[in-house]
Amino acid sequence: MEYKKLLEMNIADTIIERPYGFHVGDRHFSIYHPSLGKTYLLLRLFEELGINNDIISTNPYMEVLRLCEIKRDVVCRILAYSTFCSKEDILDNLKVDSRASLFNSELDDNELATLFIIVLSFDSIDSYIQHFGIDKDVELRDRISKIRKDSGYISLGGHSEYGLLIDPICERYGWSKDYVLWDISYSNLKMLMVDRIESISLSKEEMRQLHIHDNKEYINADDPSNRDLIHEMLND
Repeated sequence: MEYKKLLEMNIADTIIERPYGFHVGDRHFSIYHPSLGKTYLLLRLFEELGINNDIISTNPYMEVLRLCEIKRDVVCRILAYSTFCSKEDILDNLKVDSRASLFNSELDDNELATLFIIVLSFDSIDSYIQHFGIDKDVELRDRISKIRKDSGYISLGGHSEYGLLIDPICERYGWSKDYVLWDISYSNLKMLMVDRIESISLSKEEMRQLHIHDNKEYINADDPSNRDLIHEMLND
């Protein structure tokens, strides 16, 4: 399948938070898109895996199969967490332990690797950001912030997920902290924040420093930091 078409299907699945179903014997399970709370819960387990990022980027199945062989208990536990959706179930250690044991006893390495690839595939926000061209907006916001730091503007806060994500999401949508942590996927939270509509008023001096004229951005070819961007534009 064409990469662009597959990416668009994955984006649609992320928006609707479509779970992926599978069977173990006669029992049916679903792998759910992780929430912010579940993501933090799994951080230590992923660190324990010691994933080789170089191999995972070139041959993900080979690296995942290796992890299923040498870190089988950890992989089964991550998979177990991934098949629970509600906060109550996720924080119920007895349920998680029981399901991890079931996966460990009933799934062979290849089956476990196939399912674990799905778990890892949910972390695809960077590819979505590039697909939509949102990375250019993010880069422009950063440049505006740097200019305004030199113009008497002071920005405070935003040093953690509290200020960068939880607080603005709760304020913008009127959601509770518990809802943000457990009832919406982390991927959707990040996309809501990074692609939010924002109008920024710029002075003529700020526009000059940003090389923007008549609402169009012009690249300073004499600036060495723009070398890669100019090269990319010429290749396009």
